Amino acid sequence: MAAGLALNGNLAVGSNARAGQPEAAAAKPPVPQELIGCPPDYPQDLPNAEVKRRFLKILGEFTKASVPLNPAVTEEIALPGGVVRQRIEYDVAPGERVPAYHLFRGGLPADAPGVLSIHDHGTIFSEGKGFHCHPKADDPVQYSYHAALAGIRVLTPDALGFGERRATWGYSRDFFDEILAHAELCARGLSLAWKSVWDNSRALEMVEHLGARRLGAIGHSGGSTQSYILAAANEKVLAAACYASFATLRRQFYQYRLCHCLYHYIPGMVAAGIDWDQVAATVAPRALFLEHGSLDEGTPVVMYRDFVAAIERRCQREGLPSSMVAFDEPGKGHGVTESGLRAGLAFLKKRLSSE
Repeated sequence: MAAGLALNGNLAVGSNARAGQPEAAAAKPPVPQELIGCPPDYPQDLPNAEVKRRFLKILGEFTKASVPLNPAVTEEIALPGGVVRQRIEYDVAPGERVPAYHLFRGGLPADAPGVLSIHDHGTIFSEGKGFHCHPKADDPVQYSYHAALAGIRVLTPDALGFGERRATWGYSRDFFDEILAHAELCARGLSLAWKSVWDNSRALEMVEHLGARRLGAIGHSGGSTQSYILAAANEKVLAAACYASFATLRRQFYQYRLCHCLYHYIPGMVAAGIDWDQVAATVAPRALFLEHGSLDEGTPVVMYRDFVAAIERRCQREGLPSSMVAFDEPGKGHGVTESGLRAGLAFLKKRLSSE
């Protein structure tokens, strides 16, 4: 038994309390800023072009595919509403093949807008790509299916560690396996954010292969994070609808001590003096839809406001047209609502229209 612990109300061996005397007050725990220490000039006030340059440098090269896609359709089923769901596979690296669902309405023009639908994170490791594809007309969580119903070509792949890409050996499972993957990538000088951008850039190429010429992204939670990171890195993304998970490192580390999904953590990002709201602002004049529920404890409102303010500030400084929709959901938590999905899909259809 650990020293100082009581058993049945009695003092355990090693306790320093004396009979009749109160124990000394516990030392006040350090506030987050004192644990490691926030750099005094973080984040730096930098021109947009310099933020983009630093971000792409620490992220790593992702633009040059290392293998052909070699796509194949392995299954096709009909869903309610005239939606077709195909299971397809394509290569993203030597020996690494990604399974995905391709959803579209029958008779959809080949060059219809295409959207990469990036699945949630949370606890859906076993389901992955299928989590948002269920044909439930009254469930806004099924945004892959609803986007297809709206006349958009949709591709939703399994992220590394999810669905058919879960580890089948070793001690680690699910989130711990994701930590292990991030640790391995960091040891190579990369990150899970880089792997996300690499894989999702190949997914965009797959959507182009399917015929789409104007590309967007949609995602909730960890899928939202990956969507705005992809939009910042890959300019093929003309518009991204992002639901929750707007995180700035300065507040995660030094204000809330809040660990979010691992895509946020690129080695050297604090040293580079940049934060995620600045990176998101580099997307303009391409478009972002940001949805936030006021009761979302995973994304304190101040971090969401950081994103909104950074994008507005950049557009004002550079005279850019308004390129952001900030969709506030009072009284809502961490999720996708019917009103939010309706607004997000209308945003994507408008921004990806060729007219």
